[in-house]
Amino acid sequence: MRSGLCLCLLLALGCAQDTAPAGPATLGAGVGIPPDSREDGVVLRDLLKDGPAARAELRPGDRLLTVDGSAVDSACALEGLLLDHHPGQEIKLTVRRGPEVLEKTVKLAGALALHEEACQAGQGAGCYELGVLYVKGQGVAADPQHANQLFDQACQRGSAAGCAELGGRYLNDLGGTADDARILDLVRRACDGGNAAGCAHLAFLYATGRGVTQDDGRALDLYQNACDGGDAAGCYNVGLHFERARGTLVENRSLAMIAYGRSCDLGDAQGCTNLGFFYERGLGTPRDVTRAADLFRRACEGTPCDREDRMGCFNLGVLYRDGEGVAMDKAQAAALFEKSCDGHNAFGCANLADLLAAGDGVPRDVQRAGELFRQACAGGHTISCRNTLALQTTAGKAEETAQAVDRLDKACQEGDNDSCHYLGTIYSEIGRASCRERV
Repeated sequence: MRSGLCLCLLLALGCAQDTAPAGPATLGAGVGIPPDSREDGVVLRDLLKDGPAARAELRPGDRLLTVDGSAVDSACALEGLLLDHHPGQEIKLTVRRGPEVLEKTVKLAGALALHEEACQAGQGAGCYELGVLYVKGQGVAADPQHANQLFDQACQRGSAAGCAELGGRYLNDLGGTADDARILDLVRRACDGGNAAGCAHLAFLYATGRGVTQDDGRALDLYQNACDGGDAAGCYNVGLHFERARGTLVENRSLAMIAYGRSCDLGDAQGCTNLGFFYERGLGTPRDVTRAADLFRRACEGTPCDREDRMGCFNLGVLYRDGEGVAMDKAQAAALFEKSCDGHNAFGCANLADLLAAGDGVPRDVQRAGELFRQACAGGHTISCRNTLALQTTAGKAEETAQAVDRLDKACQEGDNDSCHYLGTIYSEIGRASCRERV
């Protein structure tokens, strides 16, 4: 399971060409997800004047279905299809306009030159796309500060995407900082301009009480707007609010599942992990561990467009370890726990250590197990602190033993009953002589 508010920036993915001074090839148009997720393709928007799409007589609102016969279902997919093309090359597009399906031949332009010209001509969309090139270092040296200046110009010239991007970058201290009032103004303008990411950023402010009075109800409404506009993080947070009864009178697991499913379909690995957790535990739906395993695998593997979620790797590892929903395979479980641990997931480290300490499905390696238990303990996994102590006491590492006891003691004082139990067990087993004095 994954919890916590998710704040994601919608940076357009571009395709660097190592030897092309014009930068990546472009259609000269932005794309978005159709409001109805059952519709194919992506929606064209923000067409640059005299850009390839505009010259081919495409229009905002047209749905781009294919490029040279390959399906397009996201901005990232489109950029991936353009990866092997260069400025000046022709491609064939299939576009739906209302009931009509059109075939268009488009000559690609160099992104850097096209967007520079458009920005200088006062087109906000051109400034926005030029800023993305400076963020990603495509055709130019990466320059996050200059990128922010370009996003600011885009915002001032009416680009909701520019306002959203700048506000989101300030929230994450990328390329500069701004006070909460400035950020609020940017993301509010973006949301009012119909930008889904802007609504998600504004929702985050209300959910966390940053620069505004904390209001979960308002946050939920804004996250829903973002989700309806195709923002994966917005859908994830809708699910989180319904699951935790934030902004609602009661928990609603059915609506949480719908939102997590939409988030997963939009490419958010955390949404896949949480949906898988619901199926694994039978929360709001009949238990289906096979379905859960598929979702955890999807989250763990990610895609070329979407980052993986290491919690999904851990959950899938548990299923392989226990033989639920998949054939039991302790070696595969260990590999998944290792991937999770490499992503700083304490549960993954702890479970890999368990297998190594016991030689369960993998060669026994007590030394490595001890290192992993210490790593998991430092990450807040209190049972691993006890396991660390058991191994360290045998090895006579008194200083590290005392540090682990301190962590358990702190957790016990904060009300963790298991830590108190383990601490008592440790004292009965090894005595206070192994602990430092406390004032």
